[in-house]
Amino acid sequence: MRYLTVIILFVFHAVGFAQIRGMVTDTAGVALAYVTVQVQQSTIGTSTNGAGQFELKVQSQEGSCHLTFQSLGYRSKTMTVDLSRQPVDLKIVLHAEQRMIDEVVVGVKGIDPAVYIIQQAIRNRKANGERNDKYRADFYSRGIFRVKELPKRILGQKIEDEDGILDTSRSGVIYLSETVSEIAFQKPNSIREKIVASKVSGDDKGFSFNTAQGTNFDFYTNTVDLGAPIISPISDRAFSYYRFKRESKISLDDGPLVHKLSVTPIRKKEPTVTGYIYIVDQTWAIYAVDFKINGYSMNQPIIDTLSLRQQYIHNSQDNRWSKSLQTIDFQASILGFHFNGRYIHNFSNYAYVRDFEKGVFSNVVATMVKDANTKDEAYWKAIRPIPLTLEERQDYIRKDSIQTLRSSPSYIDSLDRKYSKFSFLDVITGYQYRHTPSNFLFEYKGLSNIFSTSFNTVQGWNFNAMMSAKLGRSDRGRYSTGKINFNYGLADRRLRVEGLLTHRFDTHDYRVVSVEGGRKISQFNIEEPISKLVNMGASLFFKENFMKVYQQDFVKLSYAQQVTTAVRIMASVAYSDRIALENQTNFSFFNKEKNYTANNPLQPEGHDTPIFDRHHLFKYALGTQIKFGQQVFERPDARIAVPNDRYPIVSMQWEQAFGASASKYKYQALHIRADQDVVFGNKGQLGAVVKAGKFFNAEQISFADFRHFNGNQTHVGTTTRYLNHFLLLPYYTNSTNDAYLEMHAEHNFKGYLLNKVPLLNQLQWNIVLGYHHLTVPDRQPYHEFTFGLDNIGWGKFRMLRLDYVRSLQSGRSKEGVVIGLKFLGILN
Repeated sequence: MRYLTVIILFVFHAVGFAQIRGMVTDTAGVALAYVTVQVQQSTIGTSTNGAGQFELKVQSQEGSCHLTFQSLGYRSKTMTVDLSRQPVDLKIVLHAEQRMIDEVVVGVKGIDPAVYIIQQAIRNRKANGERNDKYRADFYSRGIFRVKELPKRILGQKIEDEDGILDTSRSGVIYLSETVSEIAFQKPNSIREKIVASKVSGDDKGFSFNTAQGTNFDFYTNTVDLGAPIISPISDRAFSYYRFKRESKISLDDGPLVHKLSVTPIRKKEPTVTGYIYIVDQTWAIYAVDFKINGYSMNQPIIDTLSLRQQYIHNSQDNRWSKSLQTIDFQASILGFHFNGRYIHNFSNYAYVRDFEKGVFSNVVATMVKDANTKDEAYWKAIRPIPLTLEERQDYIRKDSIQTLRSSPSYIDSLDRKYSKFSFLDVITGYQYRHTPSNFLFEYKGLSNIFSTSFNTVQGWNFNAMMSAKLGRSDRGRYSTGKINFNYGLADRRLRVEGLLTHRFDTHDYRVVSVEGGRKISQFNIEEPISKLVNMGASLFFKENFMKVYQQDFVKLSYAQQVTTAVRIMASVAYSDRIALENQTNFSFFNKEKNYTANNPLQPEGHDTPIFDRHHLFKYALGTQIKFGQQVFERPDARIAVPNDRYPIVSMQWEQAFGASASKYKYQALHIRADQDVVFGNKGQLGAVVKAGKFFNAEQISFADFRHFNGNQTHVGTTTRYLNHFLLLPYYTNSTNDAYLEMHAEHNFKGYLLNKVPLLNQLQWNIVLGYHHLTVPDRQPYHEFTFGLDNIGWGKFRMLRLDYVRSLQSGRSKEGVVIGLKFLGILN
């Protein structure tokens, strides 16, 4: 009965629809890629693939239809197609557009025609944009990523082609996927997407990351978000950024004239595009765009170039120009690693609405139906609006074969044995054991990792060896991890061991429980503002031991869960036995006659004075984090957060110490934090963080429980932004067990100022202005004012930042320079 139903449905579908397929070429017989094919007086359409081939299904009851073929640089063509004989095979030839400028008078005498056309497009920009502000549509996306001549090693790490997907030159397709969706959209950025089909090459149960999220590159707005706000050629400020030239006119079949204008940036380093924009005469709507954007224009140095093309189709019934096809091509490279890719977005079957019913848009911006990733090839062949290219067909076939091979128990077992083979050298270099069928991985980091070795005045040279295990998949479902770290200091001759076990129950509520414990050395500031690497350099080369530490034997149990889309709750309870420590070494490379300061933050010369007496206590903490406006993408296997920087993030925590060895160590405290980013178009990004808190019954608590602030006495920065750090504040002089108010703000102009200055704009530096504030009882407010230059470097490596800082407190001023080595944040 099931098969009979399938046959009946297939026959019914075949009777109602006709299939049109064909090839589009130019007059020389060269295939034309991404030609828009539209059924006249409708928004039904498709486009050719990279080989010029197309397929289209139309209703066949009327016996014929009128198709229009449009491509940038070619004259459009309309033809009547007889649907009585199936299937319909067409061979379409498009003729190159001709330069016909003088035949048509455009604008006002004495005004450059290009200027007049852009003026009219700007004047009608809002009205034309609002004509496409609310709609439902069908959406198809295909993405492909290729690597070219992949290096065998990157930063000393061997890069394997374990799946055998690359050719002998280590080039090939590394990712190919498709999605089919139904979307509802309302400007400026409200969207609801239902993904009905998802396909990933080489993974028959995979979920594609291609969605309609972030595909609304709307040139009817002043700026277009392409990783950075790019100035639209028809923005209110267009003439401050672009020069225009009318190249030609295109006469559409049974339609209006279209003006082709070249778009050239006045200053190349600005966030601008280069290429062509096509404007429809009289209505001044966008007919098409063909732009290139350099990576530095988007503040994305890894990107070499990005090409964006959009083509619109006209529906004469309501006189709307609707986006039909959008292609994005990019070239990128870094560290000898070259790759490129393409996204194709096809929009069809538009249904414009006056207003959406209540509840269409919510925090759930996309859902994927349960069987979206189980569609067979027959389904895809029937529904895919743009045929696959030969490269794409071959990639599906090849990776399906590879998947079949890799799924066989014998192959999996052979790979596991290969990568789990042990040698005595692994004791030094590290070892890995894996059991793929159970998703189990064991790793031993070894002793040779240079970044696990550090130096401080309490332990001297100290070394780490870590073992870890993982069970499950990190991207979905249940997932467990465990690790144990062994730390040994040569100066104090002590071995310290600590471990952590974490279990995630699911990827919908993201319920996580963890238990950790052992013996470790901790900084007094739990946020550890002094990195081990920077402290080691300051100690060995300058005899400055800024990092102060104590020892704790501890155990801690934690739990966290997402209770709503926007709200996450956290809870923990811990026990800690604390011991003050003293310096055990005076070793350094230089300044050997100088002594280190004591390991007492309050008494630098108190070498025999411990910061606190040995004590123990219990502590519990209850917290929540609210991400206002948080959006999610619901897949059958997971709820994935979609970043939304338009709203603040607020965090609150209540903590209480109890069961202490002395009652003076008991206390309560409330901490609140708010984070917010605001983008001001092409004028840059403002970031701000506000923290506040209050201690209760905390007059004699341990210095380890004080609120400490992230200062900096090394003049070295390790983060990309300074929204959680002061730049000159001493680490412990303002620590408090009372109330506090802390604020950080910085505005990165993202080239808005320097890009306008000749010669300086070649450096591609960004000006950053900052302000930092701290208020605690019994001390005058502390202020920092900063002027910085970011994005310093050469080529694609721009990991440096330089800041001039002036601080002010109690009428005293101090100035200094902080050198930002942002790559240290990665190494840490």
